[in-house]
Amino acid sequence: MLDYDGLLKKIPKVKKLLDDGSNHILYHYTKPEKLLSILESGTIRFSNALYLNDKEEVTYSYKLIGNLIDEMPELNKELFSKIKEHFYKKYKNIIDGQDNFNNKSEYYTISFSTESDNLTLWNNYSKGQTYTGYNIGFCKKDLIADMEKQGFHSVYGNVIYSKETQMTILKLIFEKWNKEFEKIACAKITPKILEKQQDILFELADILSIVSLFFKNPYFKDEKEYRIIFISNYSSNSYRQTKIFEKNGLFIPYIEYKFLKKTVNSINIGPTLDENIFYTSTCRMLSNFGYDKKTINRSKIPLRY
Repeated sequence: MLDYDGLLKKIPKVKKLLDDGSNHILYHYTKPEKLLSILESGTIRFSNALYLNDKEEVTYSYKLIGNLIDEMPELNKELFSKIKEHFYKKYKNIIDGQDNFNNKSEYYTISFSTESDNLTLWNNYSKGQTYTGYNIGFCKKDLIADMEKQGFHSVYGNVIYSKETQMTILKLIFEKWNKEFEKIACAKITPKILEKQQDILFELADILSIVSLFFKNPYFKDEKEYRIIFISNYSSNSYRQTKIFEKNGLFIPYIEYKFLKKTVNSINIGPTLDENIFYTSTCRMLSNFGYDKKTINRSKIPLRY
């Protein structure tokens, strides 16, 4: 199995752009019925990234990769023609509604926000003025450390919305692996050289596939999203049995992660007119499941009548 974090360490500027290593709180927004299920079961879902988003979001990065390759004629044509073809096929499969279940790896993600009181996200989980959303605040350091301990060796970081920053990241990756390939491009072709070329190709395709999951259209920048991504590989001990849930008519594979209560920092209640009864109701529910010592916050965003 590839060490994806190790690949990111080869390009420290990119790793730092995704996550600077600081500890803070990550907020997982959800509906009240899902909050109840999460806290009662003590589990949260890594959901298959392919089925959670619309086509435009999934293919957004693939188009960026292909377009940038066309704009950089200095790149090795042998290597990057294969990269371009690889991502064009992935793009085409998604657009055409095809799936290749023989892929060795699947990407599973948990989405958070770095903001505890985000109106854009509250609107996704509220219905009118009497049905509100919630979020769970997790301590990033404790959460990731526990995931590692349980074998969820994940890649994590802030979602990048700036197209300029996205292009900078792609250029850094292109230049790094292009340099490695160019070192052996003129060498005498031997089985060892061919194997090395394949390794570089596979590494580059893998790092681009991972990094692309952290790119989104600038239109979504208000979400301030942070993602933790787990790579499930069929041919290694990272593979975990999936379950299925239904959402908007889609059947979405997911992997359960059982978190420690100590990783939960707070529970936050979205905007609502009846905030007092929502607060006391939430306190009672948390007491039932052993979270009574956690901080409970109410939204400071005023509702318009």
